[in-house]
Amino acid sequence: MTVQRRGTSRGLSLVELLVAAAIGIIASLAIFQVFAVFEGQKRTTTSGGEAQTSGTLSLYTIERDLRQAGYGFNTPDLVGCTLQGWDQQVGAALTPAPFVPALITQGAGSSTGVAGSPDTLTVAYGNGDALGAPLAILVGSLGVADDFIKTVNALYGFQPGDHVVIAEPGKPCTLAQVNQTPPATGDNTRLNLQAGTYVNPSTGATLNTRYNNPAGLGTAYTTNGKVYNLGPTPTIKTFTVQNGQLLSQAFGTGAGVPNFDNIVQLQAQYGKDLNADGVVDVYEEGAPADWNQVLAIRVAVVARSSLYEKDEVSPATIRLWDDSVNPPTTNGPIWTLTSDERHYRYKVFQTVIPLRNMLWRPY
Repeated sequence: MTVQRRGTSRGLSLVELLVAAAIGIIASLAIFQVFAVFEGQKRTTTSGGEAQTSGTLSLYTIERDLRQAGYGFNTPDLVGCTLQGWDQQVGAALTPAPFVPALITQGAGSSTGVAGSPDTLTVAYGNGDALGAPLAILVGSLGVADDFIKTVNALYGFQPGDHVVIAEPGKPCTLAQVNQTPPATGDNTRLNLQAGTYVNPSTGATLNTRYNNPAGLGTAYTTNGKVYNLGPTPTIKTFTVQNGQLLSQAFGTGAGVPNFDNIVQLQAQYGKDLNADGVVDVYEEGAPADWNQVLAIRVAVVARSSLYEKDEVSPATIRLWDDSVNPPTTNGPIWTLTSDERHYRYKVFQTVIPLRNMLWRPY
């Protein structure tokens, strides 16, 4: 009987196992390194895309309101008057402020060519259905305690709830709200501006007036004065940047409402027509001597990615727009970044927005 012997079977030696493990570890390290680089690039791209979207929408939002600025009160004798009034909800006078289509309040540390803290931009416009010339006051003298206005012509286009501004050269202008119009007043040239209620002409609801002083207008106006209709819901909106967000706050409301994240800077300049030829001659920060000179606003917003990079990826300074020595002249503000801020990526969005209602005046 023949016995067949099995061949000797051999496994992997320890050395071979160690070599295989080493190769596997090296391959894994390479794969994870590639993955880490890819993920870093992905995060950078994603955060940069989000910042770019926020910057684009922020500039569009500001531009949309600025293009309506001055609607309803773009006449030379009203623009720039000091607006006064009374807020019935808080029982106190409004803080006097220039009544202008666009008002720039410079941020702390800002000056010509230097961008400090973000600027604040306030935009105002009406929404009246009928854009007509203002109505002249009929009475020879309107007392400070009066709560009505009589006009030369019939009150076409005025309705209960409309906000009006009474203005006269050399005097502060007054914000009030119509609570009765003809025929309820018994006079087709009389507007009642009494602190009380009015009936909304659209819904029939009885609502409280907001800006009528129980003590009267507070200023005596003569036949040199005029009444401007801003409509039922005029807009006075303030844009500012706080804690990496673009905020907007409507006049008469509380805290600002966040609009977009990843916004860290807002700078603006007035475009001024210095020789009354209808063309902007200079862009600068300071308030004009005559508010009718302002025909445009230059605005820049800066968006920042939300990703903090390991290394510094941004320069020490960012110029928001270029200087120009040719008309219209301008000094582009330069924003200086701290060492920590340079670990983020930034994108500047800037444009010039014409104030079309200051260019297309009713007279």
